[in-house]
Amino acid sequence: MIYFDNAATSRFKPKKAIKALVYDTVHSANGGRSGHDDAIYAMVNNERTRRLLLKIYGAESGYNVVFTKNCTEAINLAVFGCLNPSKKIVTTVNDHNAMLRPLFNLKSKGASLSVVNPSDNLSINPKHVLRLSYDADFIGMNLASNVTGAVCDVEEVGKKKSDKTILLVDGAQGSPFYQIDMTKYNIDMLAMPAHKSLHGIQGVGFLIFKDTLKLSPLVYGGTGTSSDSVYQPLYAPEGFEAGTQFSAGIHALYEGAKWSMENLERSRKNVLKLSQKLMYALGSLGLINYSVNPQLGIFSFKDADIPPTVMADELNTLGFATRSGLHCAPLIHNYLGTLESGLVRVSIGADNTEKEINALISALEKIMIKKKEILNGWSFKKL
Repeated sequence: MIYFDNAATSRFKPKKAIKALVYDTVHSANGGRSGHDDAIYAMVNNERTRRLLLKIYGAESGYNVVFTKNCTEAINLAVFGCLNPSKKIVTTVNDHNAMLRPLFNLKSKGASLSVVNPSDNLSINPKHVLRLSYDADFIGMNLASNVTGAVCDVEEVGKKKSDKTILLVDGAQGSPFYQIDMTKYNIDMLAMPAHKSLHGIQGVGFLIFKDTLKLSPLVYGGTGTSSDSVYQPLYAPEGFEAGTQFSAGIHALYEGAKWSMENLERSRKNVLKLSQKLMYALGSLGLINYSVNPQLGIFSFKDADIPPTVMADELNTLGFATRSGLHCAPLIHNYLGTLESGLVRVSIGADNTEKEINALISALEKIMIKKKEILNGWSFKKL
């Protein structure tokens, strides 16, 4: 199987990340709870990972980082940890359901929610966000769309927003290819997964937030601190990491993030080169491409006749992993007019090769050549 589903989860993992995962799994211990050497080793790795993440995102002073099980949980902690239904909120059409569903939940309970439409180039104009959020309490927006690859200028939003407005950035797509300096950009909170372009594994995410923010925990339970009290401590990070942490995954994140930053320029150049080749091929094959940014390697497209699910099934049969559907981003699909059918998404990773792109292009050519046969077979199956 040739893997082109990296926007969902990157398949490539650095050898050191895998080694860290295996070692910490074999030597399982509960960091921050017990006092024996293995538990202390796990705790030290957790803290080392925190420091690395704060450094990567320009948040070494005045910020906290807490670990979650994924980016979605990190966003939920950010949203429900500091908002209530009396607040005024702004988000965008380009956002993922990880952001939209918590915010629309608050809207259903009385919050004021404004949604910014994309511009003609499918990106979110920072001026439109700032205009709607001049008196808002909260802005929740992604760095890049997981459907079109369109990037938002979160730097301009952060620098020009009101001091009273909290800015949460969902960096699941776009980071670290588009680097974020939270201090310089005045970003209050950043939610990230380990398992995408940081090349960690599934089961870990994190939220970085200003230490001046007063968050409420999302999960209550044992923290290894204040154990004489039945009330949850409210200080970071312990108060926001109730229960046993996935220390092996956190250690793997350290190695994955370290590798990702050390190889960032090489990865950027590789993804851009492959993306430019694929973008040209999609146009020459007459496929409708909705992606606007080859730098991230995200391509969402469709054929005028072959349904995206059928196209993805055909690619799967030919040995290619892609994704079809709505990609958990209903508002941008509604905006594009693809809400009913969805799109096929090919997402290129740091380890994909020119040989693999050439093979994918050849597979798409084969599908287009036998389009009539595919459509006849699909119609028969429907009957």
